[in-house]
Amino acid sequence: MTSNKEFKEFDSAILADRLAFMAIALFVVYLITLLASILPVRLLDTAWQLRFISACLDSATVPLVALGLLHLAAYLDPGNPTLQRRRDGLARLAIVAVIGFLLIVPLQAYAGWRSVATARANVARQLSAATSTFDLLQESITTATSLDNLQARLQAIQTPSLGIRFEDQGLSLPETKRTILARLKEVREQVEARIQAPTPKAIEAATRDSLRVMLSSFALAIAFAMGAQRKGQDVPLLVEWHTRFSLRGPQRTASPAEAYFSQLGPEDDDTTETGLPPPL
Repeated sequence: MTSNKEFKEFDSAILADRLAFMAIALFVVYLITLLASILPVRLLDTAWQLRFISACLDSATVPLVALGLLHLAAYLDPGNPTLQRRRDGLARLAIVAVIGFLLIVPLQAYAGWRSVATARANVARQLSAATSTFDLLQESITTATSLDNLQARLQAIQTPSLGIRFEDQGLSLPETKRTILARLKEVREQVEARIQAPTPKAIEAATRDSLRVMLSSFALAIAFAMGAQRKGQDVPLLVEWHTRFSLRGPQRTASPAEAYFSQLGPEDDDTTETGLPPPL
């Protein structure tokens, strides 16, 4: 019987070592993937912020599974002090992950709003620049005093992208102005059609993606909080927070761990000593 028990303990220790090695490997893979996705660092760049958030979330289940494997390994081999210290250290490090995923919620909201606002600002700036150019061209055409003057003005102002060229086909100045103004109107409509503000569908898609990221970040923060544990505490961080919030009040003097474990026991029966129900 004793040898069988020792064999089971030895087998559990081997399994615990395997799980711990897998957990460390998963942590390393996640860090490599994260670093490869966010380098070079541009903290003030909205595109980099969104890429960083996406990189954190896309493979966030990898370190979460690794943390769970490490907890399981420590449970299977409680007599291994190295494994216990490693579990405790990563459980405390998981608190940083909890805070990080909670911070992603407002960061994603700001980055999503900033991307839409930047797109609208770019459209407004492009429209303003195009309008100024077309207005200047139109004024130059209408105020020209001769064909030579009109040709000189167009050559000095127009850009190649506008597609307007002065061609002397023997027309009079008024007819030439009408021809060029008609062409200018066509080009203006084409340019303004290409410059489009974000459509409602695009804004809705960006909003939906932001909500997905924020809800996923909050769920991951809760999951990591269940695997995180502060130094000197006997319960996970999530349980500690829940206990603190549920038992808030001046009458509480017990620690969060004691209060949590006391809730697991049966409630005291007030009729035990007197045999009578408690007074109303």
